[in-house]
Amino acid sequence: MKNNSFIYSFKASGVERKQIASVIAEALSAEVKYQGPPTFAYRTAGWTIERSGVVTSPEIGDNEILRTVLGALKTVETNAEGNGTVILSLQGSNGNALRNIANLIWYKQKLIQKALGRESDIVPEGLIDAINSVPIDTLEEFAEVVNTAIDVGKIEGNSELEFDTVDKTLSFSFSNASLDANEVFAFITLCQLINEQGKKQRFSSTKQREVVNDKYSFRCFLLKLGFIGDAYKTERKILLARLTGDGAYRTGEARKAAEEKRKVLQATTNENLELETEDVERAINDRY
Repeated sequence: MKNNSFIYSFKASGVERKQIASVIAEALSAEVKYQGPPTFAYRTAGWTIERSGVVTSPEIGDNEILRTVLGALKTVETNAEGNGTVILSLQGSNGNALRNIANLIWYKQKLIQKALGRESDIVPEGLIDAINSVPIDTLEEFAEVVNTAIDVGKIEGNSELEFDTVDKTLSFSFSNASLDANEVFAFITLCQLINEQGKKQRFSSTKQREVVNDKYSFRCFLLKLGFIGDAYKTERKILLARLTGDGAYRTGEARKAAEEKRKVLQATTNENLELETEDVERAINDRY
């Protein structure tokens, strides 16, 4: 996989698989091919519709292709079920980067769950304990630590974050499947920026702190990841929509203090304008 591309998959229902394949083919001006046994899958333009109903995209570098397909499926009243999964490349990552990615998600796990409307944990605590208990530099070392911890029973429960150090991919499955393109893009962007942040950081904390204001705390987290400016305005709005609190100020006291400061600045500005006006009027009177 290329570093900036992604694969997206979800389970589709409400419409026969053959029709789903035909809709995608028509949207992308492609032909449908039935694979027959043993997979019984349909393929079109690199998209796969499995026997189970799971729809998987090819490697995509252009969001508009995904938008086109999701929009076409919505027109025939297709339903998206289960998890929406984003697969990214591990190109440029090492063992420490993978540890950072897991730690970043663990650090804000409760807020990520709320933001995405999820109830189940994304990563099990045993995984975090295992990967932070020993030095890890390479992808192979990371895989060995995780597999050993699983074998001896230190990691229990499912993980919605999966590392494939053989195929060099990273799967994020902690979003509800959707045909709303903007919601899907918001999750894809979150995964991409967490992935990039994991590569940049040398160290990542695993301490989960008490949160006073959900929306403010998660907004700061998004900004740290790189959700800055108008380019990410829609994504920020979607990811903050389910959270309560004030996105601009950490506490009510902070908001009140800021409002008082604005009042003082406004009063000072008004006073200065009045003095400037008086100076102008005095100058005019002196001249004439």
